[in-house]
Amino acid sequence: MSQNPDNRPDSSLSDDLAERLSDLTESELRAVISHAESLLPRPPTVADLLEARPGEEILDVEERDGYTKVVKRQPCAQGCEECPHGPYLYHVRVEKHPEDGEGPSLHWQFLGPVR
Repeated sequence: MSQNPDNRPDSSLSDDLAERLSDLTESELRAVISHAESLLPRPPTVADLLEARPGEEILDVEERDGYTKVVKRQPCAQGCEECPHGPYLYHVRVEKHPEDGEGPSLHWQFLGPVR
């Protein structure tokens, strides 16, 4: 964040609020940050967007750093007598599409069968 000549960060805060914040201790500022973050909308997670399609069975969902591990069984073409197939392991993450106006979607990376 750039600084203005008064050594205050440029922001859209009112002068009164900026002044009140500058009088806070480090511990109080951290509490303000934590409270402000709790007021912001939380982006959706994989678990929020995950839905089994018809015939699918989601067996395991585990959040990891940077992705979510999903294990599922799934059907193939109609008439297959061995359906559903799997279980299969996927790494899934939320993918944002701000340029097309659509909400977030899931990006699935197939890793292979689970034994």
